[in-house]
Amino acid sequence: MEKNNYLVLEDICRLRFNEAGICFHVCTQENIPLLFRNGPEFKAAMNVVALACLFLPKVKLFTFCIMDNHLHFLAAGEHETVLLFARTIIRRLAMHPLLKDSRGDILRMKPKLHKIESLANIRNVIAYIHRNGPLVNSNETVFSYEWGAGRFFFNREVKARFRESGRLAKQAEKRALTKSHYLDRHENVYVLDGYISPMCYCSIQEAEHFFTDARQYFYKVSKNIESQKDVATLIGEQIYYSDYDLNDIVLSACKRKYGVRIPAELNSESKIDLAKMLHYDYNASKKQITRLLKIQPEAVSMLFP
Repeated sequence: MEKNNYLVLEDICRLRFNEAGICFHVCTQENIPLLFRNGPEFKAAMNVVALACLFLPKVKLFTFCIMDNHLHFLAAGEHETVLLFARTIIRRLAMHPLLKDSRGDILRMKPKLHKIESLANIRNVIAYIHRNGPLVNSNETVFSYEWGAGRFFFNREVKARFRESGRLAKQAEKRALTKSHYLDRHENVYVLDGYISPMCYCSIQEAEHFFTDARQYFYKVSKNIESQKDVATLIGEQIYYSDYDLNDIVLSACKRKYGVRIPAELNSESKIDLAKMLHYDYNASKKQITRLLKIQPEAVSMLFP
């Protein structure tokens, strides 16, 4: 991409961000037991999000991710309206018959809203939300994790499958899926894989336009590790990195900080210094430090008792 063309595209993205209105990263706390344990329970949560979004049209939902014990949303709207949206989801989840055993823990969820201040910020938040599922499940990628809207981003095959296989829901099915009559007047409600598809209610195309192109998006979700740490710090979450992520951090530190190519070329003092950085700055486990730096488990345990 030529420099001038890139700058033009960046200006267009910035304009679209400014036109999007006030945006918030909405999240609930992680220190709650498992809420969603199987496919039917996750599908119930997906339908609750669809219900809240279609019921509150003043909230524009760009993307979201349902984890087994917490939620992430990126939405635009007035602060109180977006907060109502999050609280509505929590209340409807607590009312759902499939989730009755988790009702008490669901009601403990407290949504927090973090205002998005810039185009760079919204890109990082989108990437952070979409990376959540794959970070805890190594069999998933941002293009496969089902319980959210992330897999639709810059994914022509998934969008095509929705267009080809999505089925218009009739009134009885809408009521059965949402345990509500609220969607009786909504005509464009499509079901795929047993739940209302995010393609019906998420502003995915508009959110894609916050990126210059698919390549920039892919860089954000796959390589830009430091930005994910910044988002986690801002919202008070612990972020866990895969061995692949930490290996990139290790190799970068070896070259930048210690002037060597690989960890094997580090002296003992530098290895200990790097181990502390991984542990305290990147939440690396003892086993990860042992694997990545080739330090004996006993020595790692002495460093971090």
